[in-house]
This record gives sequence, structure tokens and C-alpha cells, in this order.
Amino acid sequence: MRALAATGPLKGIRDWVIHRLVANYWSLPMVAVIAAPLVGAAVLWADRAFAGRWLFEQGITPMVAGDTAQDLAIAIVGINAAFLTLYWSVTLIVLTLATGNLGVRLVDRWLDKGLVRLSMAGLTFCLVFSIIVLMRVDPEAPLSQLPHFALTAMLALELVNIAMLGVAIHDLGRTMFVDRSIAHLGTDAGSVAIPIVEREPFAGEWQVTIPSKREGYIEGIDLAAIAKELGNDQGAVRFCAAPGQHVLEGEPLVRFATANPDEDCIYKAIPIGEFRSSVQSTVYQVRLLVEVAARALSPGINDFYSAIACADQLAAAISGNASLWVEDGKVAAWEEAPRFELPGQDFRGLFGAPLKAFRQAAADYPSVSIRMIDNYARLCALMAEQDCPAGLLRYLRQCAEELRDHAMANAEQEIDRRDIADAFSRFDQPSSSLKSVA
Repeated sequence: MRALAATGPLKGIRDWVIHRLVANYWSLPMVAVIAAPLVGAAVLWADRAFAGRWLFEQGITPMVAGDTAQDLAIAIVGINAAFLTLYWSVTLIVLTLATGNLGVRLVDRWLDKGLVRLSMAGLTFCLVFSIIVLMRVDPEAPLSQLPHFALTAMLALELVNIAMLGVAIHDLGRTMFVDRSIAHLGTDAGSVAIPIVEREPFAGEWQVTIPSKREGYIEGIDLAAIAKELGNDQGAVRFCAAPGQHVLEGEPLVRFATANPDEDCIYKAIPIGEFRSSVQSTVYQVRLLVEVAARALSPGINDFYSAIACADQLAAAISGNASLWVEDGKVAAWEEAPRFELPGQDFRGLFGAPLKAFRQAAADYPSVSIRMIDNYARLCALMAEQDCPAGLLRYLRQCAEELRDHAMANAEQEIDRRDIADAFSRFDQPSSSLKSVA
């Protein structure tokens, strides 16, 4: 279920093109369609050269006559065609139902699932391979002249195919389990995509500004490639748009204090896509958690337990990215080259807007609001023990206050308002009490 984006945002046009070629349902089956005739030809050659004769001499012949061999091959071809049709149909149905309940943007993650693509490729390969073998079966040929090795290989592949289909159908069924998707999103979102340090922002004048050549969303930034392009230049560099951020044509993309790099190299290092996608890493995964929660709280679904699960995973993601906190007046910078300023790639850049959106979605649901307020309190208690920056603790408490005020304003019952207020009062409880609440 985990996407490739779990390893960080894409680095450059090359990675973006590779991802587009790999993260889909057609590329691997296409490779299987091309490979199956080649493998079939090799198996049939080995059959004629030595393997078929050796099997016949050893008495390892699953067929007793030419017409039996043809009937077996025809049956296997039909079964493979039925399996492939069934799996494609089930895949489309599952994706339709799952996206309707959870969010259409989860499709981008499911396209990255290796088991689904491998299952489709295996089914496609077996179908084409069995057709190739069927073409070489002569029902009137003597038993010794039948392609025993090829037919045995086709039968063995069919047994593997049947077993794999069961595994693949089970995996598709698990795709509908919402908590599984939410848990994987939380795990991926808790990984720091780009290590940063805090520094003073560059106060001089920028000599060179490279604008965006097109409108779209930043897929990633290949910082290493840009550092290599700049060579010995040690001037400040500011990346004006973070991964996942929308840019308009002509908006500033990168600013340079002293360098004047090759623009084509810069554009190749900063791919811009037409839409938000999972390759944008943490920023996308955090927002997707909020989107799933908001959809779960919509009147048509009304699944507040899924929203609570999203709140828990948001807390896990916040804890995993605590090292990205940058104080007011400072700017995030790449750890390996602190002269590379990365505004928008710090903690607030990742969580600021999503946490506000979560507050807006959860304010009408006291149970979800209470859970998230509890999570904020637990996070503050945990981070205080770990000597996290005081600014981060104040920020999380402020988020809890805003959620409390919004939820109490929307609550229709006095008892709900009291419960929300009680949840916020846990900020003043000892750490041990806060942990017991979870």
C-alpha cells in the first residue's frame, strides 16, 4: 500500500519520468506481453532440442494423446482469459468503491502497489504464453512429438497463477479497509523527507531569479543536482516554491545571490506536474490524511471513527516531523548545504494549512474534536520530555485552543461544550495522566 513517495519527493525530471512510467497499471503488463512470446519461443526451442524428448523418455508426460494436449491448452487459455478479466473487473470495482468512500487521490497511491501490478503482469504473461504454446500443439501428432516440456511449463505456471490470484484478490479486498490506508499514510507522513536546519534568512539582494516556465505543482527538488551545477559558488540560494506548492507561470521559482546557473539544469531539477500526487511526499500525505478525514465526516459517509483514526495518524506525523520546527524570523535550510533556503519546507509549511483544514472539518463533530485536542495535549507532554523547542509546544497548544473554540461555538448541546472544555483542560495535567488518556 505504501507509495514510492515514502522515500521523499522526486528528484528532477528523470525521476519524474521514471515514476510516470512505473506507477501505473499498464507498464508492467506491457513488459509481460513483450516478454511472453520471447519466453514461449525459448521454451519451445528447448522442448524441440532436448527437454521434450527427455521428459518423454522419463515417462513424465501429462498427456496421453495429441487431442488431449490440445484440449488442455485450450482450457488453460480460456481459464487465463477468464482470470485476467475477473481481476481487472474486481480491481476497477474496488477502486471505484474505495475512492468514493475515502478520496479519489488515494488512487495515486494504489497505482504504486507492487502486488497489483505484478498480479496483472503475471496474468497477462500466462495468457500470452499459453496462446503461444497452443499454436504449436498438433492434435494429430504422435505422442512422442508433442511439446511435453512446454505443456508441462504451461501447467506449472497455471498452478502458480491460481495461487497468486487468491493472494491478489485478498489484497484487493483489504484495500477497502480504511484503517489500513490511514495507517500507511500516517507512517509515510511521519518520515522526514528533507533534513533541515534553522538559519537567518539572506538579507541581501538577489542577483538572479529563475521564474516558473509553466503552471502546476512542484513535484520535488533535486538539491544535489543544483549544488553540483553551482560548483564552487557559495552564495545563498532560495527555493521559492516547496514540493506540493502550486505555482503560476512566471512566478519566482529559485533566487540566487551570486550564481548565474544554466536555466535548463534548474528546470530539469524541479519538475512541475499538472496535479498534486503522492511523489510530493510528506506534504501530500499529510493533506491526504485531512482529506480522508473530511470525506469521512461528510453527511453521505458519516464515519467519524475513520476521522478519529486520521487524527491519531496526524499526531504520529507531527511527532515524526518535530525536528522541522523553525522559529519565527528564521528560515529552513538544507542540512547538507545551509546556504540553500527552503521556505515552506519546515514544520509550519507542512502542517499549518492541513491542521486548519482539519479543524474546520472536525468542528461540527465533538468526538473528533475532543480526540484531536487530546492528541495535541499528549504531543505537548511527550515533546516537553524530549526538550523540543518551546515555540513548537506553543504552536500545538494554539492549534488546540483554536479547535476548542471552534468546536464549542458549533456544539449544539451544553454537555458537548463541557466535554470539549474538559479535553483542553488536560493540557494542565501531569504527563502520566495525559498518557493514560490515550
